[in-house]
Amino acid sequence: MTYTSFEFFIIFFGATFLLYTLAPIKYKKYALLLGSAFFYFVATRGHIFALIASALLTWLAGLLIQKQNDEFAAKKKLVEKPERKALKAKYNKRKGLICTAGVILNLAILLVLKYSNFFVSTFGAICRIEVPELSFIQPLGISFYTLQAVSYVVDVNRGKYKAGKNPLDIFLYLSFMLTIVEGPVARYDQLGTQLTGGKKLCFKDLQKGFMLIVWGLFKKIVVADRAAEFVNNVFDNPNKYTGVVVIAGILFYTLQLYCEFSGVMDVVTGLGELMGIKLPENFSRPFFAKSINEFWQRWHITLGAFLRDYIFYSISLSKPFMKLTKSARKRFNPYYANLIPTAFALFFVWFANGFWHGSGWKYIVYGLYYYVLMMLALFMEPLFEKLCKSLKINREAKPYALFQMLRTFIIVNIGMLIFRADSLKAAFTMLLSIPQLNLGALKPGSGNGLGLDLKDYAILVIGTGIVFIVGLLREKKIDIRERLYKLPFIVKFIGYLIAALMIIILGAYGDNYGVVDLIYANF
Repeated sequence: MTYTSFEFFIIFFGATFLLYTLAPIKYKKYALLLGSAFFYFVATRGHIFALIASALLTWLAGLLIQKQNDEFAAKKKLVEKPERKALKAKYNKRKGLICTAGVILNLAILLVLKYSNFFVSTFGAICRIEVPELSFIQPLGISFYTLQAVSYVVDVNRGKYKAGKNPLDIFLYLSFMLTIVEGPVARYDQLGTQLTGGKKLCFKDLQKGFMLIVWGLFKKIVVADRAAEFVNNVFDNPNKYTGVVVIAGILFYTLQLYCEFSGVMDVVTGLGELMGIKLPENFSRPFFAKSINEFWQRWHITLGAFLRDYIFYSISLSKPFMKLTKSARKRFNPYYANLIPTAFALFFVWFANGFWHGSGWKYIVYGLYYYVLMMLALFMEPLFEKLCKSLKINREAKPYALFQMLRTFIIVNIGMLIFRADSLKAAFTMLLSIPQLNLGALKPGSGNGLGLDLKDYAILVIGTGIVFIVGLLREKKIDIRERLYKLPFIVKFIGYLIAALMIIILGAYGDNYGVVDLIYANF
């Protein structure tokens, strides 16, 4: 089920939006609940039980943790201060056990349904025996809603907010139709409270939401889906193409993934705005990043924030790691004393990043690829700083910033090769074939099997240029939608018509194009 399909807009979102609009404020959440449950049930052909199980586990864990919080709050008033510390430790231990159980059980459902065959095949390879594959249906969006379930349980345990008493509220939070397929990974205080609260329609929200939907559709249908034709032909034949074709395939895949993923995020964010629901930002012009760390602060922002808050901080602020940091400070200079424990904690972050994306070694390598490069950069920073000073390189100058962007862009594209290739072997084969340049292989209509003619290339170049210009304006803090909103209505109306016609005329669909499934829906 794709967010850009006619069926989704009319049958699922359209019906839900109508119900939401007509329902009184206190019943609006039930319109969202009904629409989301119906959408998920149809999209998964009835395989909704894993989602229900996660919702019930999450709700129950939250309630039990909240019960401990309430009991402690009532009892601490009845004891003297010296006894409160022991009482708090007692209740914190109980909460910790419940929280751990809630997190482990939710993750267990994910690991069994998504990763069983990876574990089985790895075990078979190590033991050199044939092990039959297990047959499990991977529920739609399980990687996304599991992270939301974990964040909810941990946040209640940390006292960030009180647990919800109504299990339907938790189910709606996990199953919301605009986030269940590709995210963003929203926290309960970011999304859940909006879903259960309800909001009256606002004409400004309707207009600005529509602008974002049209922009997202342009990126997805005009740019990403057209690039997919070229990308699939190159990556499906890793031994056939070399040189400039492989380079173009990697660049087109980066373009496809960005325009599709960020485009879909724009669509669902715009749809949310139609109902007055604000989804957290998931992309912030990532290709203007000057380092790997900054790139991942701009790309899939909500996933990175989850890994930071629930893995990195949980590890780095734990007692064993605090002791490690203290020990390191006695043996190394301040820079490396802080870096060594951080490097250890970041290993788990990047391992989890890669493993979250898929059940295969190439995804783990993909995550660790960024980890190794980031650690090299951090450990070499003092030496690199001295080198720049000795060569009198101004690291604040614009030419150096452009160099950093280009360097980061190249690193990211090599990562995209690992991510998209069918296997690590195919990725290395394609990477090693790049020096075999053959510029003529990209000639449109040459019968090389790449699937694009001169018109397709022209549309991709123009579309990429538009995406870049819009990104550049937003990078300069220019609020394009706000400026468009302030234009006279007739001007905006004509603009909407032109944009819609561009998508209809230039969109990659019809006899010459296949249906392009959402990439991140597979994760």
